[in-house]
Amino acid sequence: MLIVSMVVMMVVIFGGLILVLRKVLSQNVSLATRHLEELNDDYAKKEADLKRQLEDVRQKAEEIIRKAQEEAAQVKAQLMKDAEAQKAKLLQETHTRAGELMQQADKSRQLLLDDIKDRIAREAVDKACELIHDTLPEQFKLKVHEHWIEELMDSGLEQLERLKIPEDVKEVKITAAFALEENQRRNLTRKLKDALNKDITLKEEIDPRVVAGFIIHIGSLVLDGSLKNKIQERARNV
Repeated sequence: MLIVSMVVMMVVIFGGLILVLRKVLSQNVSLATRHLEELNDDYAKKEADLKRQLEDVRQKAEEIIRKAQEEAAQVKAQLMKDAEAQKAKLLQETHTRAGELMQQADKSRQLLLDDIKDRIAREAVDKACELIHDTLPEQFKLKVHEHWIEELMDSGLEQLERLKIPEDVKEVKITAAFALEENQRRNLTRKLKDALNKDITLKEEIDPRVVAGFIIHIGSLVLDGSLKNKIQERARNV
């Protein structure tokens, strides 16, 4: 009987232990389950936060890329615009320079042509004077010379009075087509003395190339009263 009681008691105690253990295990499982749920919720929140952060980063990256593309497009457009402006400027400068070079070339050409024309005119006048000197009879040229001298004596020396003659001039050189006659020399000396208001020495030189008339040299001043000079003046005015 005692043994049965002890067995029963042990069964009861064992059953109580099982209940207690079961209750403890149930509580631990519940706690563990709640902890897992809390961890799961926390992980879900962190995962959601991480997704939001990733989305923000993606949007910001896309915004940065978009702005970079826009800025690159603006820079490209500005560079193209600057390049076109520089190209237009270079073309304008090239066109302007080409125009200037053309003008300079045309001016140089015109100067060369004018110089050639002047040379041809001078050579033509010189040749004409040579032909006059070589073909006209000596007596005829002398008559023309004497007539030309008379006109110069009458009116060609008036400008001497208006010229500023250096004070140290004491000699006047006369270059004539023929030798001056005594009365011509005397009249010319007197007129020069009156015009210069001083005594002068007359130095003569004969040059048939002047054709007729004479050339007066007073210091650095030259008064050309030759027929050759008259022909040259007429040729320049043609």
